[in-house]
Amino acid sequence: MFGGILAVLFGKRSPSPRAFLSFAGGMMISIVFFDMLAESAQAGGIYVMCGGAAAGGIFFALLSPLISRGDTLSLYSTGILVITVIAVHNLPEGLAIGSSLARGEKFAFSLSLLLLTHNIPEGIAASLPLFLSGVGVKRVILISALTGLPTAAGSFIGTALGHISGEMTAACISFAGGAMLYISLKELIPANRGEKKEQNTLSVIMGFCAGFFITMLV
Repeated sequence: MFGGILAVLFGKRSPSPRAFLSFAGGMMISIVFFDMLAESAQAGGIYVMCGGAAAGGIFFALLSPLISRGDTLSLYSTGILVITVIAVHNLPEGLAIGSSLARGEKFAFSLSLLLLTHNIPEGIAASLPLFLSGVGVKRVILISALTGLPTAAGSFIGTALGHISGEMTAACISFAGGAMLYISLKELIPANRGEKKEQNTLSVIMGFCAGFFITMLV
């Protein structure tokens, strides 16, 4: 929701959401590699981590045709696509948060804070195309807020699964990591194609560095 509010504030000054999409993709990749996959390997071993990440990526690869992007979509359609993708991928994010409770409240809080922080540029990236296409302010903020509901649902499921075993915890976290990695590479980072490729590529790098800094700080 906060990302949606920022999208409304920035909307009149930003002609394109590409930089925000690229920044969000870079941040997500950084968080996946430096936090989620590392913790998954530590909790369940390298094989569980790789298997869970592969499963998350494959699941979203199979789901992708249902929400695939055409070459001639309008700004509104692009916004709807990104909103849908983020809402769907928030489910395994919640799964990771819930299952991380088995690793301790400190780790669960740290992971929640990381995902909350990276969800802000996600909210901007998803909401800005809708606002620029003429969707009303209240509707933009409401839609961006609703994308967080799958996180809550996933956290309940993850809490139940995470206490079964350390391997299950690791698998849940790496599944979410694989899903997030696929979304970043498939939907967000390709935003640097087209105009201002250099600027958008720098946005990816800045997002990656920001994610690493936040991971180390938390």
